[in-house]
Amino acid sequence: MTALNPRQTRLLWLLQGGRREITTGRAHKANRILGAPKRTTARRDIATFRQHGLLTPAGTPNRRFYLLTPSTGGDQ
Repeated sequence: MTALNPRQTRLLWLLQGGRREITTGRAHKANRILGAPKRTTARRDIATFRQHGLLTPAGTPNRRFYLLTPSTGGDQ
């Protein structure tokens, strides 16, 4: 498994500072600030964070969101 790239590290930092629920929409909005405007990039970043154990899925299949794991500061 490869390490997070600098943009993904900044994205994770931005997501930690907001609401507890992380959605593709929130990741997409933050990515636009970081210069990665495609929604596909946000989906890929969330998948990478899940592979690294930084996010866990929650919600129903029709309203999927993710929560930060305690190791990333999810239980503050």
